[in-house]
Amino acid sequence: MATCNWQEEDYFSMLMHADKKSHVALEMLVDDLHADKERTIHKFLGHSGAEDFLWGLVKLLGSDIPRVAGNSAYIIGTIAETEMGCHRILGLAKGEHSERRKILPDLTRMLTFDDAESVMNAAGTMGTLAEGYEGREWILEEPCLPETLEHVTALLQAENLWTASNAALVLARLSISENGCNRILEHENSQHILSRLVQSLGVDEAGRGMNAAFAIGRLCDIEIGRKRLLSLPDSERMLSALAKMLCCDDTGASKNACFALSCLATNVEGHTRLLNNIHSDDILRTLSSLLNASDSETGWFAAMTLRTLASQPRGCLRLREHPQVVPSLKAVDKKSDANPDLKEEVGITLEILKKLEKPLPPVVEVIGSDRILAKWEAVSTKSGFQVRYQLFDLTKCVYTGKDTSCEVGNLLPCSQYTYKIRAYTEGDESPFSDTVTIVTEESVPSPPQNLRVLGCTITQLKIGWDPPDQVNGALKGYYVFQGEKLIEHTSELTAIITGLTASTSYEIEVCAATVKGKGEKACVIGTTSDIGAHAPSKPHVQVLGRNELHITWDSPEVPLGRITRYDLLMNGKIIYSGTDLSYTVRRLTPDTEYSFVVLALTSEGKFDSKVTKKKTAKDEYDSSRPPLYQPPPRRDSIGEETKAANAQKKKKQSLTSNDLKSRPVSSAKKKICIIIIIISLFLTCFRPGKRVQASRSTSTESDSIPQMPLVGNYTQTFSLDLPDNKSTMTTWNRTFIPMQLRTQPSNLPASQLQRVNSTLGEQAKGIQFKRVEALTRSQTLIDIKNTQNAALTLAEQVEKYPISHSATARDRNSGVMRGKGNNLMKSPSARHREPDSLLLQQSWSMGSHELQSAR
Repeated sequence: MATCNWQEEDYFSMLMHADKKSHVALEMLVDDLHADKERTIHKFLGHSGAEDFLWGLVKLLGSDIPRVAGNSAYIIGTIAETEMGCHRILGLAKGEHSERRKILPDLTRMLTFDDAESVMNAAGTMGTLAEGYEGREWILEEPCLPETLEHVTALLQAENLWTASNAALVLARLSISENGCNRILEHENSQHILSRLVQSLGVDEAGRGMNAAFAIGRLCDIEIGRKRLLSLPDSERMLSALAKMLCCDDTGASKNACFALSCLATNVEGHTRLLNNIHSDDILRTLSSLLNASDSETGWFAAMTLRTLASQPRGCLRLREHPQVVPSLKAVDKKSDANPDLKEEVGITLEILKKLEKPLPPVVEVIGSDRILAKWEAVSTKSGFQVRYQLFDLTKCVYTGKDTSCEVGNLLPCSQYTYKIRAYTEGDESPFSDTVTIVTEESVPSPPQNLRVLGCTITQLKIGWDPPDQVNGALKGYYVFQGEKLIEHTSELTAIITGLTASTSYEIEVCAATVKGKGEKACVIGTTSDIGAHAPSKPHVQVLGRNELHITWDSPEVPLGRITRYDLLMNGKIIYSGTDLSYTVRRLTPDTEYSFVVLALTSEGKFDSKVTKKKTAKDEYDSSRPPLYQPPPRRDSIGEETKAANAQKKKKQSLTSNDLKSRPVSSAKKKICIIIIIISLFLTCFRPGKRVQASRSTSTESDSIPQMPLVGNYTQTFSLDLPDNKSTMTTWNRTFIPMQLRTQPSNLPASQLQRVNSTLGEQAKGIQFKRVEALTRSQTLIDIKNTQNAALTLAEQVEKYPISHSATARDRNSGVMRGKGNNLMKSPSARHREPDSLLLQQSWSMGSHELQSAR
């Protein structure tokens, strides 16, 4: 054991002298620290005057003699290496003594000395004081810090590597505090400080590069520091230098390089720059090797750096692809005796690098005949990649996205589908999940294919079709429609539509059906055959006169089925039904066109002939002849009509059978009655055949000529037609005037015409015929009389209104017709020279005593 000077002499008190004795004491103390540092520091701090001795050392820092100041700095730095010594020195620096403010300025001043040893000692003392939290905060709070940083930075490039290392150590330890990093970055020459730090990187025995790497790592922990370092012109040199330091044998340099690289990789830009560096493969290989270093702390730094690189997607892919990284991590993870902190870091890194595992199969739900809904469990990963999913229908991908469910449409009904899921990230794909098979619901089928007409007759169409392309379920048959009407439901591929009309086009639709209902219809237009030789011939119509037509026809040339009968239609109405081939239709209207169609009814249906139209002959009477009768006068009010009706009622009462029987009948009346009978019989012989008029009532279907049969006791009955009083005059003339009165009586003698006039009369609604003057083709006049005030008997009318001559007739026809005390307007039809007539259905019974009194 070496002998120390303090053992022989207590020289510590000499440090307080202001003369050279203090310089000698410094030399002795330095020697003792070199000889036995621990015992000397313990002896020094344990001395009762230790605090005074420390103040003496502080005063000697301000000496202008470099060696004195250097030795004082060395002693303070050495004492500060111990916890007690650092606490005692910082106590002086933070105390109230006036000399406390000179410690850091004096040390900073010493950094400019030419004496290298003094400079090194001053820088070393600063680094020692900055090692602890209290020392860093004290230095950072000193006003001279900017100057200190500037001088320390200048020393990074000192020729003496130990001095440069101490300068880098000061910056490294100040950067441990976030406040220290900010003070460095806020320095006016911070860009210069960062560049000098980058230039100081490397492997050296003094440790300058190691300390610089640590300082750079700490500055990269701050976003602004990382950006400014990466923006330096020497940023690529920085990355390469750190890569080389990582691979060196110096454990400290390798650790600090790992630390700096991990701090750079936390930024996307730094991460990218690091992986793009030419030494990136060497970095990954070295980090993989360092995982198994004997020093667990070195392995932890390597694992931490790998985890930082794997935390970014690109780094994760790069580490997965490297042949050594994942195997090395797994090897450390399997070690049972590995450092727990190291194994934890390795486990986190492996989780990040782990590839996607096989996902669970999807859950598929059928939601219709053409849609399904698929869901699956989310796949979690720590790699930072966005996990996406792919849903496959066998080999066809039907969905790609980040959602964990999707709806798939446009499927075929009643069809089987098989689905599986796969997760993927950038550069990684999971295995396929197990498959899930489903069957969609049934739906209505598609339209039948190739709908066509297979054949046709005049009443039938045969159609055929092919099954639908898409049945979409279990087929339940086919429905055949004619228009909107359902014709047939069948399971066959053909159908026959019956009951059709010849030469007619029909729209036929067919649809298939499943349990879901009827599908879309297919449509075809089919036309039945022309009736051709199956129908009767076109009817031949022969005109027999004004009121009769004779129709004939031939049987079908090729009857379709057995003929049961023929129907003859005139103007759309059946007038004959039977098996004959001819028919005569009577009672037609002259000069009127009629259409005829013959229907042959067979066991196979009805067959129509073509239409034949024919017009009856015209009447030949002279239309210029004046009317035979005048229409009743126009009534201006209901009251007048009522008065006329009352007058007629009184007149009828005067002609009852009781009154007639009570009256004696004169021989003159008997003669008149006989003459009327003869005239009626004469007129009957000129009566043509009956006319057929569909528009007349049953009362007009009988003969129009008054029937006057001879009855016992010489009683005569006149049956006359009573028309609708609302009919026009022309309608009365054309419809109700007997044909014989229009055409035949022109050759009658005047005496017979007089007897006819005297027997015709009317007692209805106040109107009474006065007489018929003449029944000729040229002129026919009817004088009518208002019988409201008087009711004359037949004998009185004969005597009072004798037959007028033709000149009188012409006079009446030219102007107003006059009756007794009444002016009667000429019939409107007289302008058209048509006969007017009013034939009233009335029965007149006249006994022989009436005829006698009339005579």
